Amino acid sequence: MLATLLESNEEKPPYTEFTYRRNEVIMEEGTDNKHFYVVKKGMVAMSKGTIRDDSILTFCGPNDILGFLSILENAVSPISYTAISEVTLLRFDRQYVIDKLTFGQESFWYAYFFYLNFTQPILIRESLSNLPSDKKILAGLVIVAERFGRAEPDGSYLIPYYFTQKVIGKYLNLARAYVATNLRKLEQDGLISLSPKPWKIHDMAAVKEMLNMKYTDLYSLTKK
Repeated sequence: MLATLLESNEEKPPYTEFTYRRNEVIMEEGTDNKHFYVVKKGMVAMSKGTIRDDSILTFCGPNDILGFLSILENAVSPISYTAISEVTLLRFDRQYVIDKLTFGQESFWYAYFFYLNFTQPILIRESLSNLPSDKKILAGLVIVAERFGRAEPDGSYLIPYYFTQKVIGKYLNLARAYVATNLRKLEQDGLISLSPKPWKIHDMAAVKEMLNMKYTDLYSLTKK
């Protein structure tokens, strides 16, 4: 899909490259959106406002798409996007994207890809809702580690530094202090290490088996 967007007969690239600092808002819920973004580098949180606080629905990393839900003219964004690390984005004009993706033979598959890219990570997050808090936090760490972390030869996974206690709390709808307490318990149980940073899950296969986390494989559908 990115290759299709980059195809242009013009000498000037069809996008503008922007950099956002950590915690900077890229797109705000309820505002008119005239652009479509592809993440080139960094990590973005997609969130929805609630009565209490913003709730992170999922995360978007390199090659993920921002703005699909408000790509039509006069549409407002139903969600917010915020950088949780330094982020580089490719910003395309909305009409350019509509013209590129609507009139091609693969338009149905693009729409299907966007649908999976948006819904599957949220469904995975919701599947954690009834877990006990300590297992819920461990499962959340597994999800971000598998998607964005680094696998080590010994079967452990390193979790990027920008997945902080605050970010994990907003993702799992748990207070930061509660996240901190349960992280220490998980470390005492020998399942993770918190220091030295980055955080580490010691044995990913064993943890997934313990949590019966086969559903995380659903996300691979959006990456094929």
